[in-house]
Amino acid sequence: MRKTPKEMGPSGASEPDSLGGFVLGERIGAGRQAVVRLGTDATGNAAAVKLLRKERLADTTALEAFMNEEKALRAAPDSFTPRVYSAGWDGSRRYLACEYLPGPSLEQWIRSGGPLPPLELKEFALRFCRMVEALHERLIHHGDIKPRHVISGPARRLFLIDFGIARIGDDRLRRRDLFNAAAVLHYAAGGRFPYEGTPMEIASRTLAAEPDLRILPAPWRNIVGRCLNPNDRRRLTAADLVRAVSR
Repeated sequence: MRKTPKEMGPSGASEPDSLGGFVLGERIGAGRQAVVRLGTDATGNAAAVKLLRKERLADTTALEAFMNEEKALRAAPDSFTPRVYSAGWDGSRRYLACEYLPGPSLEQWIRSGGPLPPLELKEFALRFCRMVEALHERLIHHGDIKPRHVISGPARRLFLIDFGIARIGDDRLRRRDLFNAAAVLHYAAGGRFPYEGTPMEIASRTLAAEPDLRILPAPWRNIVGRCLNPNDRRRLTAADLVRAVSR
């Protein structure tokens, strides 16, 4: 049977139909290093199965990042992150199978319903900042916090997904998490980021002017603004964000 486009890599290399005890279905994500397929195990449980691309298997940097993601997820509290079902090698393919969280993401939430109203915003902010704090308490630093990676799960729980560049004990990523967490709060409140544009344009704008934070509740603005400081060593902590949004 001919492989369909969703089962093909960008170079045309076929992907397996099963891996690690999971029957693989449609692609639900893809990046330069890996693809993510929706998997189903023998009992019918769904999983997000991440496969390192075949052309990256000899890339030690890509392989290390893939292994770091597994380490970070296994060390993280599963109340805020997808559970790891299995990981390792299946034949010649490296994979990571995790709990499937269909969402919606915060990005989808805001695009469909607009910015969060005040009471819902405060509830979200508390849960979100406590999630970041819980990860940082375990020295787990995500590095790529953004609205599409913040997922709403059962019973209004929040989850953080896509730990592809995460590391344990990386203070540079910790400081990046604070900037990104502050930007997520602004996005939830106003439907836009405090800075827009390409990474270079954002870097330039953070140096040129302070962001307009009037969309945020007044008691949050000082702490959020400090977490958006272009000098990352002047940013505060996730615990500071929790205290700010608790007011």
